Amino acid sequence: MTLSHRERVVKALNHEPTDRVPIDFGGGPATQIHPDAYEALLSYLGFEPEEEVEGADVEGGQGEGQVIVPSEKVLQHFDIDVRGVSVGAPDGKPVEQLDPLSYRDEWSSIWRKANTRAPYINFECPLQNLVDPKPAVIDKFPWPDPNDPGRIRGLRDRTQKLRDETDCAIVLSLGNTTFALSQRLRGFTELLEDLILNTAFAEALMERVTDVVCGIADAAVAEVGDLVDGVATADDMGIQTQAFMRPQLYRDLVKPHHRRLVETVRRHTDAKMILHTDGAVHELLPDMIDAGIQVLNPVQVNADGMDADTLKREYGKDLSFWGGMDTQIVLPFGSPEDVRAEVRRRVGGLGAGGGYVLASVHNILAEVKPENIVAMYETARELNGKAS
Repeated sequence: MTLSHRERVVKALNHEPTDRVPIDFGGGPATQIHPDAYEALLSYLGFEPEEEVEGADVEGGQGEGQVIVPSEKVLQHFDIDVRGVSVGAPDGKPVEQLDPLSYRDEWSSIWRKANTRAPYINFECPLQNLVDPKPAVIDKFPWPDPNDPGRIRGLRDRTQKLRDETDCAIVLSLGNTTFALSQRLRGFTELLEDLILNTAFAEALMERVTDVVCGIADAAVAEVGDLVDGVATADDMGIQTQAFMRPQLYRDLVKPHHRRLVETVRRHTDAKMILHTDGAVHELLPDMIDAGIQVLNPVQVNADGMDADTLKREYGKDLSFWGGMDTQIVLPFGSPEDVRAEVRRRVGGLGAGGGYVLASVHNILAEVKPENIVAMYETARELNGKAS
């Protein structure tokens, strides 16, 4: 059977057999590419340099920056199955560029980068220096307006254009959600401490952040929920060796907010709910599934407890997997044959019986050789029928 790109993705996420494993490059969460690697890829393919490509820059207010979405020409060359759309920047509190290397986002967090093509780092958090954090502080904070019209201006038209001009699956990106945004307001270490030492403050902070996140989601998904096949959000919950917190703490303090976001999305669409969370989060997966998460990204296969075959065996009935191509060792340091072998492992494991979209584990960074990128996508495309 030969499927359209959209049919291939939808069937895979429904755990149905497909003609080949679906592949993503820049459409789903954290699957974009650094400009240096992209320029090298264009040259390797014999394509002309591109002056402008859509990027996850500061206008999105998420602070990631320095990665870009490949052009339609490149996406068609690799027969990519997914296209992405995202909410826009607000009118009322746009990004404030402080200098060429730093900016303030709408949450009042300051971001800096070391040079023009380095990633932005969350440099200064507006609530980080509170001596005695109390819930009353939350009411005085200048919260973003979830109903700002800039967020959804043109979103319907952009999404409809993709639906009309391609046969690809479409993923709506909502950006970061509760825990990640709360850390960017309070500080990475400080919020982790607050969960134990200042629980009432942490709960109040995350509740208000979720109010904003759900307000944005409600407006965006109401606008395009009938046109998209996936809705993606991001909330990193782990590092290389472990989750940020024990399962019970996640269950008590964070899971209710994830569930609330899923319920908000569900009011407007049946599209799959995709959660991007890095690190060793295997202990949290049962609760994430219970909260309504249907697709896990990026499947950080080199993190402790994140063996791909184990994840598929234990959670493959309830979760689909999006990513899985190692960006720590294989893509940056391996040979094209190493990459091809990795593709075959992932398709044969995570792709067995459906439930898998192949993509890089997080964005493709500058040091990844173009021949490895080509090997990844061409091998995946050649494995016809092997994902079933």
